[in-house]
Amino acid sequence: MYLRCLLVPTAPGVDPTRRLDAALRLGRRLNAHIGVCFMAPGPADVLAGMASLVPMDCRTIELIEQGAREAAPEGKAALEAWCAREGVPLTAKPERLDATFATWTERSGEVEPLLTLAGRVNDLVIVDRPDPKVPFTGRALDTALFSVGRPTLMVGDTVPYDLLNHVVVAWNGSLEATRLIGQSIDLLHEATRVTVVHASTERFDETRAADLCGYLQWHGVVADAVTLPVQDGTPVGAAILAEAERRGASMLALGAYTHSRVREFLLGGVTRHVVEHARIPVLMAH
Repeated sequence: MYLRCLLVPTAPGVDPTRRLDAALRLGRRLNAHIGVCFMAPGPADVLAGMASLVPMDCRTIELIEQGAREAAPEGKAALEAWCAREGVPLTAKPERLDATFATWTERSGEVEPLLTLAGRVNDLVIVDRPDPKVPFTGRALDTALFSVGRPTLMVGDTVPYDLLNHVVVAWNGSLEATRLIGQSIDLLHEATRVTVVHASTERFDETRAADLCGYLQWHGVVADAVTLPVQDGTPVGAAILAEAERRGASMLALGAYTHSRVREFLLGGVTRHVVEHARIPVLMAH
């Protein structure tokens, strides 16, 4: 599947710079365009959410409506500044498919339905690692993973200069990992180096990294196979991250939430550990 449409969702008060940088570095390798979708609650949504918290007088309502009107122009101005700095055309009507450019759209309403619909007409959704201080980040990741049906790239504090320099694939033979591979063949094909890591545990003892490498070879992707023994008591997520870091990975790819999200929240799990601790971008699908 070609990855030509990269979606960067953003919202008032959220800095999209790291995700824009990641999208640009991927876009120039994949001849993809960057769609920035600004999602802001309308005045009615804000008022409904605040009505039970603070008294609503005329002045308060006026300030809320003014903030809603100003949020989108401020966000677009920030994107225009980034595009000028990076030399990326910002256009409303694309004319070429073999060039990287950016587009801007504005949507009003709740994040979940807006991102679900926008994400389904794109190839990849790029989100931030969740920050408890910024509720949008957690809502965006959850929606991208569980509602959109496209791969999700989670970006952390730093963005490697070349995200496709060395992609480490965490392979366990699960449905989620299989879906990720199927949706990301084009991206893996563009990677300079690919390593498939199988964390050897009792649950996935029958899974072999070499099997996936053989499949990838039919698609022109040459990958190294690595079996990673995981000692008792060592979280699998921690072992995978440590192996990826040891190998100098520029991106980690894994199927997300093989166990239910509730189970991972209560008992821990590979996805939860990776989401909370990954330093490099993580490509995921559920």
